[in-house]
Amino acid sequence: MNKFLRPFLDHEIKVSQPENGYRFSMDPFLLAGHIQPNGVEKIIDIGCGCAIIPLILAFRWPDLNIIGVEIQKELSWFARQNISANRLVSTIQVLHENIKDIKLSDINGPADIIVSNPPYIKKDSGRLNPNYQKAIARHELTLDIDMLFNCSNRLLNKKGKLYIIFPAERLSDLLHIMEQYQFSPEFIRYIYIKKNCLPKRVILCAMKNYAVKNSDKSCVVHPPLFIYASENEFSDEYASLFNRV
Repeated sequence: MNKFLRPFLDHEIKVSQPENGYRFSMDPFLLAGHIQPNGVEKIIDIGCGCAIIPLILAFRWPDLNIIGVEIQKELSWFARQNISANRLVSTIQVLHENIKDIKLSDINGPADIIVSNPPYIKKDSGRLNPNYQKAIARHELTLDIDMLFNCSNRLLNKKGKLYIIFPAERLSDLLHIMEQYQFSPEFIRYIYIKKNCLPKRVILCAMKNYAVKNSDKSCVVHPPLFIYASENEFSDEYASLFNRV
């Protein structure tokens, strides 16, 4: 079992990944641990990779209808293999498509929640990985946050929410794009590898403004999450993420 998943689940999730291509890191586990459906029926994972987030969510909430969208053919193949291996074909489906081409009719109507661990390196910055599969997963070549919020606005219902994990230093970019597409932050949480370091990631939950206008909610800044308590031990906060059902 992947070391990041071990603290969370009593049962083992079977996951296969490309040997030389893109392989998931800690980010999908952090994001999945903050999603609380609470009566939600349909979730879309944009850029689902090998389907690690849909698998985690399906094991925690078996009644969900989860749709993974993955532009890369090999990763979408691994996603389908993992779904079959874990006997979740009735809960999760995978579309090998570019999210911008997905229509509401393709997903049988709008979703309640969209989740995404999207590419995070700006297209014209940083060294482009020579492995094209890794490059697409990490650089904003086929998906950027503008497209993510645009598509989320189109595919979510009026009370829909978008959950995203992103580099902490790019929070201002998220907030700027969010406003353009009429979303408002429900909560923000900074993620630290360990104490006395700068935050590495930020988890953001954004609501469509229709939901905000019809509620008294304001943005909540959750306490920081520290991944490690010591050099090799996960913190209690990290280990207990998946107990909060």
